[in-house]
Amino acid sequence: MLLDHSSSLSGHIKILFLAVAVLVVLDQASPDGWTRKCGYGTGNCRKHCKKSEKKKEKCGLRKLCCIPIKHKSSKLVRKEETA
Repeated sequence: MLLDHSSSLSGHIKILFLAVAVLVVLDQASPDGWTRKCGYGTGNCRKHCKKSEKKKEKCGLRKLCCIPIKHKSSKLVRKEETA
């Protein structure tokens, strides 16, 4: 009986290590990692904002809420230039 119990336990440990390995690989493979959403779902919490983002608020103690900068369409820019 002792062998059955230990083999079951080692099987669970193998599955646990496999699950951890898969989660680590997924985190490394995703471009932004697993980031928390902020700014009513429009931004991501990061340590540093990208060049195409602006800082909005703080996310916890060490991260910033980074919101993508919306660029004006070329039609709006042309109307402003002619006005």
